[in-house]
Amino acid sequence: MSTHTRDAHLNLVESSRRLFQLDPGAEVEATAGWLFGAGRSSHPTISNAAFRADDDLDPGELLERAKAFFAARDRGFALWARGGAPEDRDLIDAFDAAGLEQVYAMPEMVLDRRAEEHPLPGGVELRRVASPTDAAEYWQVATESYASLGFPPEIFAFYEDHSGLSGPNVAAFLAHLDGEPAGIAMTIVSHGTAGIYWVGCTEAARGRGLGRTMTETAVNAGFDMGAEISSLQASPMGESLYRKMGFETIYEYRLFAWRPVRSRP
Repeated sequence: MSTHTRDAHLNLVESSRRLFQLDPGAEVEATAGWLFGAGRSSHPTISNAAFRADDDLDPGELLERAKAFFAARDRGFALWARGGAPEDRDLIDAFDAAGLEQVYAMPEMVLDRRAEEHPLPGGVELRRVASPTDAAEYWQVATESYASLGFPPEIFAFYEDHSGLSGPNVAAFLAHLDGEPAGIAMTIVSHGTAGIYWVGCTEAARGRGLGRTMTETAVNAGFDMGAEISSLQASPMGESLYRKMGFETIYEYRLFAWRPVRSRP
């Protein structure tokens, strides 16, 4: 695996830490070896997750430490592993041996150049998130757009720390269509990588090119902030668009579920 693709994984780990911190009630344990994050939502695969940051960390140690962290909070959680990446073959083998169930998979895709920019679709006004009102509208769009993927709406209601949507290496963008909040995307730059997160459009705005506009904007903002490559984890709705933009799949993230064993009363 090239340095850039390794950096794409480290960007996901670092970006996930920052995204957890958008929820002031989240609990996070971040070390050189792992990241565990438990949001206020108890959803076991979206708001509660474990990542290995050090490829040399023993899978058994990761699993036991993650179990202890989430069991103390009476939570199930998802363990992320890179399918098709030799660095995580031991993780996947360990998860399979432990009887963990794979519950979701998504391609990790990268783009090594700026995105070709297209004119804004008609009726669209695009701006960088810069106020509490912008932030509230950003999560309003996220709530509506990600409902199509089964995301519970309370997840985004917990993202109350709006300071995490801007900074020297973070930019979030909001589009209005005919005056109504309609499109979102953000980029978080670390490890030379512009990680693209929370790309979405309201149902009424789909089919008008807004998803591409938001992705192009976030990608190029990341390059403007010094990134050498852009990366994202593609949803089923977005994958074909990203391929048209030139993104290529480098491996597949596989999410394995662990659920706490509750004693009988």
